Amino acid sequence: MFNCLVEQHAVWVVPLAGLVCWVSLHTALRLNRQSLDSEGRARWAWLLAASFCAGAGIWCTHFIGMLGYDPGLSVDYRIDGTLVSLIIAVSAVLAAFVVVRVGSRLLGAIGAGLVLALGVAAMHVVGMLSIQVPGVLVWDKTLLCGAVGSGCILSAAAFAAHRHPRTMHAPILVATVLTASVAFLHFTAMAAVEIVPDLTFAEAAPSLPRLALSAGITAIMLSILGFGVLALFADRMRRANAALRASEAALRLSEERLALAVDADGLWDITLATGEMWLSDRWHMMLGYAPGELEGHTGTWERLVHPEDRARTLRLLNDHLEGRSAVYECEHRLLRKDGTWCWVMARGKVVTRTPSGHPARIVGLQFDTTVRREAERRIAHMALHDALTGLPNRVLFRERLNDQIARAPAQGHGFAVLACDLDRFKAVNDTYGHPAGDALLKVIADRLRSVVRATDTIARLGGDEFAIILCQIDGPQSAELVAQRLIEAVERPVDLGSFVAGVGISIGIATAPDERDADDLFKKADIALYRAKAEGRNTFRYYLPGMDAGVASRSGLERDLRAALRTGAFSLHYQPVFGAEDAVLRGFEALLRWQHPGLGPISPAEFIPIAEENGQIVPLGEWALREACREASRWPDDLRVSVNVSAVQLRQPGLEQAVLGALAAASLAATRLELEITESVLIRDSEASMACLHRLRALGVRIALDDFGTGYSSLSYLRRFPFDRIKIDRSFIRDIADPDTAAIVRAIVGIGTRLGAAVTAEGVETADQLRQVRDQNCTEVQGFLFGRPVPAEEAARIIEGSAGRRAA
Repeated sequence: MFNCLVEQHAVWVVPLAGLVCWVSLHTALRLNRQSLDSEGRARWAWLLAASFCAGAGIWCTHFIGMLGYDPGLSVDYRIDGTLVSLIIAVSAVLAAFVVVRVGSRLLGAIGAGLVLALGVAAMHVVGMLSIQVPGVLVWDKTLLCGAVGSGCILSAAAFAAHRHPRTMHAPILVATVLTASVAFLHFTAMAAVEIVPDLTFAEAAPSLPRLALSAGITAIMLSILGFGVLALFADRMRRANAALRASEAALRLSEERLALAVDADGLWDITLATGEMWLSDRWHMMLGYAPGELEGHTGTWERLVHPEDRARTLRLLNDHLEGRSAVYECEHRLLRKDGTWCWVMARGKVVTRTPSGHPARIVGLQFDTTVRREAERRIAHMALHDALTGLPNRVLFRERLNDQIARAPAQGHGFAVLACDLDRFKAVNDTYGHPAGDALLKVIADRLRSVVRATDTIARLGGDEFAIILCQIDGPQSAELVAQRLIEAVERPVDLGSFVAGVGISIGIATAPDERDADDLFKKADIALYRAKAEGRNTFRYYLPGMDAGVASRSGLERDLRAALRTGAFSLHYQPVFGAEDAVLRGFEALLRWQHPGLGPISPAEFIPIAEENGQIVPLGEWALREACREASRWPDDLRVSVNVSAVQLRQPGLEQAVLGALAAASLAATRLELEITESVLIRDSEASMACLHRLRALGVRIALDDFGTGYSSLSYLRRFPFDRIKIDRSFIRDIADPDTAAIVRAIVGIGTRLGAAVTAEGVETADQLRQVRDQNCTEVQGFLFGRPVPAEEAARIIEGSAGRRAA
């Protein structure tokens, strides 16, 4: 092949052929790119132009090489074969472009490379066969196959680069590789042919002289150059169109944004020299006016600005006009047509100045911020107010209390702080659910508002806790009068639809003639509140010096109670219960006792409420159940043990499990255990309590109603629950000599007998009381006349003595 290039071709042939081929292929690739960006018939027109440009260029490359080829003999060219070779070249390129489009990236590139290389080889062979030379063409088939194979590989590589996304827009590389493919195939195939002279050769067909072929090549090259110019122009037009489309899209987006801004905001334009003010339709509609209804003048705008905002608005506008601010920006209120006020944010800028530099025209936008302002107001209100009642919360209460303390010396009047806590609210909340509790709190909050003045502060601190600041009071009597009115307002029944709730309020009062610390002042009111609750609830108490000691003592007792529960410092004493007629021992009531290491015996009336408040009553009650059942298991089988159950125990889950565990641990029959409850338990949590009591009674446990007659709903619960025993409160037995009291006792016994329940009289201390109890037909008696509560050892001796009397 090298010898063929050097010895049989002129020096100018190879560079010229390569240049022609590269220019043709590069132009064709640009035309093909234009085809890909077009649609419809234009797509196919550009594809045909690209195919002709590339095919004709390859054909020119071939025949330029043939013109520079000198085999040493006279050479002419047949017209028909020359034209057929041109058609083959163009068709091969067209087929290659189609295959590379429809196929996948790899397969399309390989297919296009094969089609193009085989087409170029076919063109070369047909072109060689079209020459008229006095000799015979002898082919080296091995070298010819190598030429075709090399052309296929290089063409496939070129089309693969053409399909690769990173080189799709680099036609220079693709044109170079395709040129190498065509040149290598052509010159290798030229080296594979040898012309053997034949003196008998005679011209058999019309031939094309070399000059005519040169002219044809020149014409085709000119057409290719024309296509190149067309491709360059089309590429420039394509880019210009793309830029135009991008510009139009940006302009359209800008117009859409401007239209949206104009639709959402109000435009205004002020001519400063005349005061004329142009207002957009949206500006009018924002205030409820029809477009053009307002006079276009700055005076109109100033009249619409809220009086409180007018000075600030004009000041900010002047700051911008005089150059002290880059833009005018102000949020203010404007008067709507319906008489309401709306918040707006106005932004503007000077757009025109006089030759001397003074502002001449300012343009701006205005948008409604009422919704945002209202949202901010609600958020600020929620941060400082209770969501349920709308009253100030703890944070705002603390701020106002500090403010009141700071202003009190200058005002010359005193003020008072009231700490309030609702009584029996938890019973309503637990019985009827939180929605009912919330509704009740709203009613109570309204009643509290109705009592105090607008200058006073009522706050909900949480749950059922309220606090009140009474401003400018004349003295303690004023606070006392308000507290009494608050109690009367709250204790009225509250109709909640399905039921009527009754609650009370306990109030602690602290005045502050010299107090300067909000925490200390409220702490004193809280201490007074504890005293009010401890002394009967639904009342008020003033803070007095020395109350702190009582609170400290209570706190110490609460701490010692926890320690006593851990160390087992509690014990049970047992008070005997006898038959009223035969004085036979029927059982014992187990009563909790606490021997304090430093204070001595602590009354159950003192430590039981503390245990109920801090939740220690649950483990304490479980211990009492286990201990009473264990002790009763040592007694005769006909004796029972009674254990008091707190309301807190009954409301908390686990009472049934505690009872079953105590009975099982002591191997005690369920019928020998009696649980004593007060009617207040049922009032506070009727449905849940009734269900629990029914399940326990079904197990065999006896249920007694203790302190009967001290509440206000006993009869209804006697009808709803079949109690095994009714215990008449000691207050009735103490006054049983009174005919009216005796009638009440007689009525209770009649009710119990009617319902099939035994009746026990508590607090029998004298023989006269015993006689009258027997006259009223009570079933059993219990009191100091028969025995005080004693430790378990003494209870065992009472059982032994009773057994001897029964045997006698």
